[in-house]
Amino acid sequence: MLIRSLKRLALSPLALLVAPGPASASLIDTTEPPSTYASGTPGQHFLDDVDTGISLLPIEDGRVWLHISVKDRTLSVVRGRHVIHEIPHFAIGINGAVNLRTRGSAMTPKGEFRVERINPNSQYATFIGINYPNPRVADQALSEGLITEEEAERIRRHYQQHRLSYPNTTLGGHIGIHGLGNRDPFLNQRVDWTEGCLAVENDQVRLLHSLVEIDTPVLIQ
Repeated sequence: MLIRSLKRLALSPLALLVAPGPASASLIDTTEPPSTYASGTPGQHFLDDVDTGISLLPIEDGRVWLHISVKDRTLSVVRGRHVIHEIPHFAIGINGAVNLRTRGSAMTPKGEFRVERINPNSQYATFIGINYPNPRVADQALSEGLITEEEAERIRRHYQQHRLSYPNTTLGGHIGIHGLGNRDPFLNQRVDWTEGCLAVENDQVRLLHSLVEIDTPVLIQ
């Protein structure tokens, strides 16, 4: 009898642990957290701080354009002011960004551009080229003494004839947004490595390709 009583006492704490109790006593919260927008989700936010006087941007007519913030490292696909997709990081030129990029500087140009060509079979997955340098850039570079009148005229004439940027001057060219190809995405998050382009991950640039077209405006700030 004494042995049976001791066994009951020894087992009773375990019985308390496994015995069912009221629901309010549960230590595990099974309530689902409220849903939130993930980065890049359509309808995430509006752009309120972009200068509406910028000439190329179709802010009021609802067309798609790209807003690229070098400072924040965000690439936003925008319809009007409504962000419909966002890429949260990109790499730029090794030496940073500048308003007037020159050939060999390894810097990313800032300003107003447009998509002028798209190559879905690039060695970097997809290449979305922008029109740097364009005639407006040529005029500014000429006024600042970075190029000659002859170079500025070549840029203007080529653009007038082909509606494409002319890369064979002091300003260089072949600037755009591209993927990584075989490069490591981990390094792209931490190192600026391009000659002046913006680099995003391969799946990101392919998705971006589906959202833009020739003549899509691009603002790099």
